[in-house]
Amino acid sequence: MQFVKETSPHIRRKDSLMWMLLNVIIALLPVVIWAAVAYPMPMLRIYPLALVTCVLCEFIFILITKKSVKEFKIENILSALITGMIYALCLPTELGFASGTGYFVVVAGAAIGIILGKLVFGGLGNNIFNPAALGMIVVRLFWGGISGNSADPSIFVDPSISAGATSLQTALPATNLLDLFLGRVPGALGETFHIAILVGMVYLLITKTIDWKVLVSYLGSFIVLTLVAGLILQIKGGDNVCYYALYQLLSGGVLFGAVYMITDPVTGPVGDPARVLFGAFAGVITVIIRLFAGTEGVGFSILFANMIAPALNYPQWSSSRWKKWHYIAGGALAGVALLAVILPLALK
Repeated sequence: MQFVKETSPHIRRKDSLMWMLLNVIIALLPVVIWAAVAYPMPMLRIYPLALVTCVLCEFIFILITKKSVKEFKIENILSALITGMIYALCLPTELGFASGTGYFVVVAGAAIGIILGKLVFGGLGNNIFNPAALGMIVVRLFWGGISGNSADPSIFVDPSISAGATSLQTALPATNLLDLFLGRVPGALGETFHIAILVGMVYLLITKTIDWKVLVSYLGSFIVLTLVAGLILQIKGGDNVCYYALYQLLSGGVLFGAVYMITDPVTGPVGDPARVLFGAFAGVITVIIRLFAGTEGVGFSILFANMIAPALNYPQWSSSRWKKWHYIAGGALAGVALLAVILPLALK
């Protein structure tokens, strides 16, 4: 018997890791093109800088650990490019570039994200945190004062619409859902034009680059909880429940995070039941953060889900078949999630 030592992701595929990474880059291209058209100047300032920073950090890491330039392989380059692409597309367009601060913010967020989220764990295939999500969170926590807003897309100008935090606690603005779907509202570089994201999602699913179970469980738990919250608010005189749920789904980075971030096979668990629980947990956390913190919860929810992935990879949990503890954990998660949404809104 021959044993082959490989790094994660441990996915049974006919194609190679290189093609898997290339598929992600191809799926990101529609979003990149949209961002370049809608936000040409912010894209020119943010995108190349994020990519160069991630690739350079990866290169320096290989030099330090492997002691040879030859060890800097195409997979390392592609992986770093993906991190830089996703990180850049999650950033708001207004980062204080007039004073020069924005350039430092982009570099610092990218470097911290890829170093602390990936390289300190051993590099490609060994990280437990999504580096793009970590970089985005670092920017919003450390430089929230200059990264809270985004400008209108250059091809759509509607001064009556302004970008801000998404909250389940306040009345929703009178925004047309079609405008949200088509990206005719301010937002992060790559999170607003949902057609481009859906095109990328279809490509990733067709090529089996991502696991549909994680995607469906994340979006499913998010939609169910927002419908429950919307129903309570409608009873109390708020917005229509369907409009409310669709607004929450199309605002912020929910769909972008569901397609390109939570489905990362390296930072997710092994086994179908564990992946369903992983995605559902992230969806629940997203809604709870929006509910209680009044801010976007996608990035935080991904990092929280990354933290429980090792527990879900425990041998008894990583089974490919559903067992009683999977059902118990799923039921407990559903019960806690419903109570966390219903009680605060009902008692308020």
